[in-house]
Amino acid sequence: MIYGSNVIKFKSGIRKGMELIESGENQALGLLIVCGLNFGLRVSDLLRVNYSDLQSGEFVINEKKTGKRRMIVVNSNVRKAVAKMDHSIQMELGGSPFLSRKGTVFSQQHVNRMLKDVFGEGYSSHGLRKGFGRRLYKRKGDLGLVQLQLQHSNPADTLRYIGITNDNLRKSFNDIE
Repeated sequence: MIYGSNVIKFKSGIRKGMELIESGENQALGLLIVCGLNFGLRVSDLLRVNYSDLQSGEFVINEKKTGKRRMIVVNSNVRKAVAKMDHSIQMELGGSPFLSRKGTVFSQQHVNRMLKDVFGEGYSSHGLRKGFGRRLYKRKGDLGLVQLQLQHSNPADTLRYIGITNDNLRKSFNDIE
């Protein structure tokens, strides 16, 4: 059992984000999904990212919740998503990419409503962060690295957070045969 928001799976999430960008349906939400799955930031920090950050290659953010500094690398997934965005004044001036139709930065509540509309009941912005953690764990197999990236204080929290539970551990014994 995964506590809280459901994990947004990396590949299908990236596909959906790119679809939203390419169709023009909701480019800002599409970019938010791609960035969320690739940066692993809490939504409060993700909404503070601007075009200058995305164009820089890497940037440092002071996490709102923990006050800790975290370096973020803008990888090829994010660069591809940004390249497909309609160019605008905000992009040229380094403004926020996460603007509503009213021209204001999305609120956390609005992001969660939009993600629920896209992915279904039980999904929220936290599912993006969990998707990042799970993807990193599956790709690298290094729980310590995931723990550091998510800035958790102990490995048990990280395992529970990314959905690796006792049931998964029990099933792993069958994988040895």
